[in-house]
Amino acid sequence: MADGRLSEAASALRTGARVEGLRVRDRREHDAARVSALVQLATLHSQRGHFHKALSAYKEALQILPDTNAPVVGWTRHSVLSMAGDIYIQLQQWPQAEHSILSALAVAPKDLGTHITLAQILARNTSRALEAEMWFKRAVTLAPDDPSVRDQFGEYYRLGMFLRSQRRLRESAEQLVRAAQLSPADGARAAAAARALRDARRCRSAERWYARAVELNPEDAAYHSNLGAILHLNGKYAAAAASYRRALQLQPNDEITITNLKRVRTLMSKQRRK
Repeated sequence: MADGRLSEAASALRTGARVEGLRVRDRREHDAARVSALVQLATLHSQRGHFHKALSAYKEALQILPDTNAPVVGWTRHSVLSMAGDIYIQLQQWPQAEHSILSALAVAPKDLGTHITLAQILARNTSRALEAEMWFKRAVTLAPDDPSVRDQFGEYYRLGMFLRSQRRLRESAEQLVRAAQLSPADGARAAAAARALRDARRCRSAERWYARAVELNPEDAAYHSNLGAILHLNGKYAAAAASYRRALQLQPNDEITITNLKRVRTLMSKQRRK
């Protein structure tokens, strides 16, 4: 594999995984080596786009792994089922993906990432929106008190985006603000919170979060333009014009920003005439 000879690597891993080990002294060590070979083989197949072969390797590994979630050379039944679920998602085989992820949850019922993956699978089907919401909310309740761990999988962010897709804008804004608060150095999360607050017609709060996004990413033209737009909406025309000008310095000739700057200048002229 290190030498780039992937076909030969796959052949070696496949041969190792098939060795029955009838005369080995330590059967557990032998089975652990087979699991390791199969997982590596599945990863190799996946990287090469051979997803069905990857699934076959994962299924073989599951036949060797114990029914419990006890680790075998670092791999657990949960981890292999989760990886198989990811392959089904790649193939857009949603019933199989759901089954694999539910099986993973059965052996690791408190795994945060698996809850979110299941919620995302369910959210694709509008008729199962309530189920998806339930799993998103379960993920939130599973999160520990440590903010760095709590937002590791972005459960507040993902719940917020799900609620946004359901047009539940105020609830979405609440969750996306929580996500931004838990990731205070993430400009993208700050901007997402601002956008959600604007859509929920909480424009003063949206202004604060757009300002935070600009503070975190001062070279992002879109953040300056969006801050200008919310300042414009909030009647702060001079500040809006300054934000638009900065956006155009970073991204000249942006038509939307140019149009917005012309509009705000017109409003400023009318104010001066009064």
